[in-house]
Amino acid sequence: MVKKKTPEVNYLEVIKPLALKSEETINNVIHKLLKDPQVIDLIKLGSKQHYQFIKLAREYADVISTQLNIPTKTDVANVAQLVKQLEEKIESLEEKLLTKEKERQTTDSKKVVERSREEDKIKKDELKRILSNMHKTSTDNSLLTKQLLERLLDRRRKK
Repeated sequence: MVKKKTPEVNYLEVIKPLALKSEETINNVIHKLLKDPQVIDLIKLGSKQHYQFIKLAREYADVISTQLNIPTKTDVANVAQLVKQLEEKIESLEEKLLTKEKERQTTDSKKVVERSREEDKIKKDELKRILSNMHKTSTDNSLLTKQLLERLLDRRRKK
């Protein structure tokens, strides 16, 4: 027996006109609603209430975070900014150190080598002082700041 092949149905061609008609109907309903001043007033009122609720929730979150000594979004943003500044300063110091290293390799004089090492030590001390000052100036979540800075230094040392 020979089986008849059933014709293949392209579902996309069947669904597409229905989807287009549905989209047009929904768009018409939305446009009618947006032309109604009462609906617009309700949307405005809902938006204002939502804004007040979000504002109140943020204030409560800040109060609770302070009481529980949990960093807030602002605290994390401040720490991130400090870390970014620190990374830039470290990169600047690394570039200077690389420059000094190249100078040291091109010269034979032991005095130049010694001076460069002393400068490196001074720069490391300066970096430590900067980190210390940044840690002292941080008012909130100093423990978190210290841990982040220590991790950053550990990561830089491993490179």
